[in-house]
Amino acid sequence: MAISTEIVGKEFGPFERDYTFRDLEICALGCNAGFDGKTDLQYVNEGDAENPQLKVLPIFGVPLTVNEEMTRTLDYGYDYSGSLHYGFEIKLHAPFKMSDHISTFVTQDALYDRGEGRGCLSKQTGRSYSADGTHLCTVETWDVCINDGGWGGPKPPKDIVEIPECPPDAVITEVMPYNMPLIYRLMGDWHQQHIDWSYTQQTGLERPIAHGVSLGGFTMRHIIAAWFPGEPERMKRFKTRITSPVLPGTTLSTLMWKVGPKEIRFQLVDADYLETGAKPHLNYGICEWE
Repeated sequence: MAISTEIVGKEFGPFERDYTFRDLEICALGCNAGFDGKTDLQYVNEGDAENPQLKVLPIFGVPLTVNEEMTRTLDYGYDYSGSLHYGFEIKLHAPFKMSDHISTFVTQDALYDRGEGRGCLSKQTGRSYSADGTHLCTVETWDVCINDGGWGGPKPPKDIVEIPECPPDAVITEVMPYNMPLIYRLMGDWHQQHIDWSYTQQTGLERPIAHGVSLGGFTMRHIIAAWFPGEPERMKRFKTRITSPVLPGTTLSTLMWKVGPKEIRFQLVDADYLETGAKPHLNYGICEWE
């Protein structure tokens, strides 16, 4: 199929999802909360199942937009086997409850041509609402479809985020476990590149890779712990680019630079990046809180 721009500007949905505290816990576990049995238990210990009192990891808002149902519905003629998550931004407007019925409306904002061999870049925006109509979050998400470049579309705009050229103000290091993608995929991102070894090996990688959104949640935990511990509800904005894949079992470091009273820039890198010169996995990151 050829790339079709007919869906640009159209809104799709609502995409409906019911959740309980168990879904909040699955999301947090898929971002490595409680990896050692004691760190960040506030995201996975409800206290009383009849009256759960969790802290909600804000990444939970992203899979309300970024999921299999949405990517299959917004079909503009791309090659699904070559699709990769390019980046996302979440703006948080109201707190999540312990259970709710969520309605998400997604607009196909734009399709850009990065050129032959570099892919088609797709931008969508999702807006999620609680059962009582409260606007909970807005998620801007980008996908690059590597096999679909050179179709004659407009070039993507530049999006410059400056990372300070000095040592970071805070660093948190943690090992990503081998089974993290197997947990996170329960949030509704069923792409086979996260679980099927034979599928992933066709792309030249030795094993399935982590979900970009789960890496965002992994990094969010570190940012909250470093700058506003125990108060994830203070987060208002989180933006990042996904710039290289992560193989499970890798030791990762979140590098954080404070650039304002309640704003940082961040990267997620291999812990030994200074020795290896490896490319960041998440880059051009911005986090703001109140």
